[in-house]
Amino acid sequence: MSLLRRLAAAALLVALFAPAPSADACTSIRIKTTDGGVFYARTMEYGQDLGSKVAIIPKGTAFVGTLPDGASKGLAFTAKYGFVGMNALGINNLSDGMNEKGLVVGGLLFPGYAGYEPFSPDTAGNTIAQFEVVNWLLSQCATVADVRRDIAKVRVCQGPTTLNGVAAGPLPLHFTVHDATGASIVLEYVDGKLNIHENPIGVLTNSPDFTWMLTYLSNTVNLSAVNVPALDLAGYVVRQTGQGSGMLGLPGDFTPPSRFVRMVALTQSALPVTGPDAGLGLAMTIIGNVDIPKGAVREKDASEVVYDVTQWTAAADTVRGRYYYHTAADRNWRYVDLGQALAAAGGHIQTVATDLPPAYPNITATAQPSK
Repeated sequence: MSLLRRLAAAALLVALFAPAPSADACTSIRIKTTDGGVFYARTMEYGQDLGSKVAIIPKGTAFVGTLPDGASKGLAFTAKYGFVGMNALGINNLSDGMNEKGLVVGGLLFPGYAGYEPFSPDTAGNTIAQFEVVNWLLSQCATVADVRRDIAKVRVCQGPTTLNGVAAGPLPLHFTVHDATGASIVLEYVDGKLNIHENPIGVLTNSPDFTWMLTYLSNTVNLSAVNVPALDLAGYVVRQTGQGSGMLGLPGDFTPPSRFVRMVALTQSALPVTGPDAGLGLAMTIIGNVDIPKGAVREKDASEVVYDVTQWTAAADTVRGRYYYHTAADRNWRYVDLGQALAAAGGHIQTVATDLPPAYPNITATAQPSK
């Protein structure tokens, strides 16, 4: 790796590991349509502007895993599949993406629980850092079954906490994985061991661990999409104030368990849809229910106030091979066609800027007399 690239990687990791910008509000969902289509959506929250771009990584791209000391002498691997997804600060270790086979992987914050495999110099050549897992999975695996089989081939260790003399902290992550058949799993490294969880509901947020989140759903068994009947109190009838009384008590705050319950309730109660446009639209609609406006979540320490905000939201259409996104500044969804992008890449990594000005078309001139 060149000195320039090493310095850029160090800058990214220091920025991501720095403790001040709190960021633990990522949310992901999976939607399946009646005709077998699979659609995914997730949000990215962070206190510091990540400057994310959409990165297009062609088949044949070479990577080298990063060791805990910051040296790029870990596992050397070459992409078997091309993929697309979101980078950060110009470094193409993706936090989220989809490959040409329809595999989707997202890295979500997992603070207080993530504990990766112990590093050993004897296995350095088989080691990657936790922030390289998304790239490895997307570049090597076509299905969830591939992930189950192949993830044991690599050692996932805690990445460097000091780079070029600058002290930094850990980046705790767990991973949501879906394929084009709708199969879904969660990968969590806890206490030095990998746990692979089936994910029949297709939802993931942050901490605590996924098993705890499933147990937590027991607290919300009373929720229903059906309005509750009026209550007769010895002659005085208490009626609902309006629609939605079946979901009365659905948590609306931004903690990980509350977002988890909210996404499960909405994905499970939404009526089935057919076709890629309907599947994509449903995923986009549901994921919008966890958007965080700047100021609603804040972390205050002695020196500053850090605001968590939904910087971007992504959606993956595994049917048509499209990767969609919108940003906090521009709510219009845009997309990259993966097949077209890989064909045009010429074997070189390319990026697409996301910091575009809002584009809300003026359609006043299309008005016509009412019939």
